[in-house]
Amino acid sequence: MSRGGLNLKATSILALLIFAGVIVVYRISAQTDKEVDRGVPEDTLSLEKDRVASVQSTPTKCQNSVELKNVYSRDSTKWTLNEHVCKECHDFPKATLKTQFGDTPIFIYPSENDVWVSGVIKNTGKFEADKTNGIAALLKADSKMNLIDIGANIGVHTLAIAKMGRKVIAVEALDKNVQHLCASVAAGNLQRDVTIVHNAISDGHTRVKLGIDKNNMGGTYVDVDSTLIKELKEGRAQGSYGEVDTITMDDLIDLPAFKDFSKVIVKMDIEGFEHKAVAKSDKFFKAVDVQGFVMEWEFHRKMASGVDILKRMKDLKFEPFRVENPTARLSIESSDSWPYDVLWRPVK
Repeated sequence: MSRGGLNLKATSILALLIFAGVIVVYRISAQTDKEVDRGVPEDTLSLEKDRVASVQSTPTKCQNSVELKNVYSRDSTKWTLNEHVCKECHDFPKATLKTQFGDTPIFIYPSENDVWVSGVIKNTGKFEADKTNGIAALLKADSKMNLIDIGANIGVHTLAIAKMGRKVIAVEALDKNVQHLCASVAAGNLQRDVTIVHNAISDGHTRVKLGIDKNNMGGTYVDVDSTLIKELKEGRAQGSYGEVDTITMDDLIDLPAFKDFSKVIVKMDIEGFEHKAVAKSDKFFKAVDVQGFVMEWEFHRKMASGVDILKRMKDLKFEPFRVENPTARLSIESSDSWPYDVLWRPVK
């Protein structure tokens, strides 16, 4: 065979090999495309979605957080540890509460949501300092005397008195306020001295709605027979925060922490519901040596509720004084013009 014939034959064989290779590559490519088109199996996608959702829903632990073990709630029958109200991590604005016993962290609301308390603390570091100092002055009379703060809000008085080194039972109805208080107690390392109660105070056991005081978290009120309260709030009463269980003052003596509260000062600020709270308190006053009872009076001037309170406190053998001057007695006859707060002290 001539050289030209051999070359032709070799060329033909090479062409056939190249053609076969192209077919193999095409089939492999087509098979790969089919795999891509099929995508990831549905069960694998489902598992991945569940994993991502689990990661996203897992709450991140707050930096420097402390899990509080002394938050309680009560239903109609018994006290239980409340392990959920303060469990989540929240990004609250942080401020500094300035007290005569030193500064301590306090978590506030954005000023536009809470003009009165949070706004003032943000700008000055204080709120109702005269009332806190008046309470502290009473406590200094006896090193074993502690505070029961009913209507604690975000904890201005609770934190200051705990910073003083005294024990506090802080009772607050609104869960949002309790969450702020928990965060502040933990950040200030005050958890050994503060017991928190998430309930409203009344004259019995039921569930009540909590009314909104627009732009005033401290103005939250029990929305029961509250027509007058709403009128006094001059249009700020708008909507509801939901419901909460009520307790009585008598229930407090069954709290595990109550062994440290045989002698106390009581501070009560519950937006016009004070007469309901003191109506069911016989056991409390028999079990506890109450040396002072600071009570908001604003909503009771010239009202039937005020008459009820005057009679109740007289029966309990207490008489009225000024908070900022515990020796300045107030006249019962002029109760219509009493100041914003009144201090009740036992008759001597």
